[in-house]
Amino acid sequence: MAKKASKQTIEELSQVKYVGPAKAEAFVKELGIGSIEELYEASKNGKLEKVSGVGAALSKKIHKAAGEALKATGPAEVAEEPAKKAKEAQKKAKEKKAKEKQEAKAKEAKAKAAEKEAEAKKEAKAKEAKAKEEAKAKAVETKKKAEKKAKEVKEKVEKKAKETVTEEVPPTPETARKRAPAKPAARTEDRVEQFIATLRCPACGHDEFDRGATTLTCTACRREYNFHNGVADLAPPKPSGRSVTQRIMESRFYARFYEDVMRPKLTGVVSDRSLSEEYALSSEMLELDDNTRLLDVAAGTGNFTRYFAQQLNEQGAGDDSLVVGMDLSWPMLETARTYLRRDGLDEQVFLIRGDATRIPARRAAYNRLHCAGALHMMKNIDEALRNFARILEPGGICVIGTFILGDGMMRRLVKRAAELPTQFHWFSRDELHQRLRRAGFEVVEDSVAGDAITVKTRRT
Repeated sequence: MAKKASKQTIEELSQVKYVGPAKAEAFVKELGIGSIEELYEASKNGKLEKVSGVGAALSKKIHKAAGEALKATGPAEVAEEPAKKAKEAQKKAKEKKAKEKQEAKAKEAKAKAAEKEAEAKKEAKAKEAKAKEEAKAKAVETKKKAEKKAKEVKEKVEKKAKETVTEEVPPTPETARKRAPAKPAARTEDRVEQFIATLRCPACGHDEFDRGATTLTCTACRREYNFHNGVADLAPPKPSGRSVTQRIMESRFYARFYEDVMRPKLTGVVSDRSLSEEYALSSEMLELDDNTRLLDVAAGTGNFTRYFAQQLNEQGAGDDSLVVGMDLSWPMLETARTYLRRDGLDEQVFLIRGDATRIPARRAAYNRLHCAGALHMMKNIDEALRNFARILEPGGICVIGTFILGDGMMRRLVKRAAELPTQFHWFSRDELHQRLRRAGFEVVEDSVAGDAITVKTRRT
């Protein structure tokens, strides 16, 4: 904005070198400069170049001359400029030093953190090594305990097996009396009612029956089942699919020679234990007592069933105990009934014709369950195990004898290849344990002999 030039102002500005009266008047009029200080600032900012005839070089010269003029007159702002610059330089130097100090501290902290992390890793590694050593020592100790326990079980089994073996020398009357089995409990009406109370209709799942002379009739669906001489035919209307091996075992020819020929030979091939030792081991694991309610699934000709009944007789078990054998094969059950009469146990043991995957028994009807030489042939293994869990009361004992793959790659491959045509499943030990746990069992212990395994579990 144009400003009226005073003579005094023009004279003051004219005193600055390179300005002169004409330029001084132009600076006042065109830029409104009214003092040497303003001239100094305008030249510093390049405003003088707006005036005609003033270029950048002249503007710099005027700026320098104005500064010298101000120094001569002693204005504080110009006089203090070098000190100000020095102060700013000192401040920058201080800030730089502080920054370097901060960076040094950060570097030191980082080094300490890295050192601490290295120490932590070293300590963790030492702890891991110590844990591994402890685990190794614990595994060795566990193995020793397991071996000791297995040895004790084996000794017990051998001892029981010896007790059950018939003497080759004909016994004297005195020894015969000593070895004579206890008299089995008679099939009282209470025992029959106790047995019927365990049953469930395989057709509708109802668990109450009307009892006739030789029949049981479901009170819900009115389906009628044969029940005569302690044998109840409770096979479902449509039994689950059976394998080729199962169908062979259901033949009369096989049933006739099963107990004396077929089963002992099979046991001799796959197991390091004799059949007598298998009986004793299963009995030991079942923990038979006066309150035993036992279902022997896939009982076949009743070889294990009879052994358990005889053990209960020797213990003096009363009417509270119950022994039931179940199988789907009529020829097997007929042979079992013949053997029960031969051994004087037909009034004590009941038989059921039933399917292991649809057991005709109510929930928690039994506190003991046994299944030997059959699980590996069942078409639906997991369904069978769930049925085992269903009919056992919580805490009830389930003992299963079956076969495993064993050791050796070639043996395993041959067994797996034979599974499809025979429908005979070879378990791995871990697989069997996992299936049992999924079905609702806790694995207590197992005993392996060759390719045979007997597992003791409890219903959770």
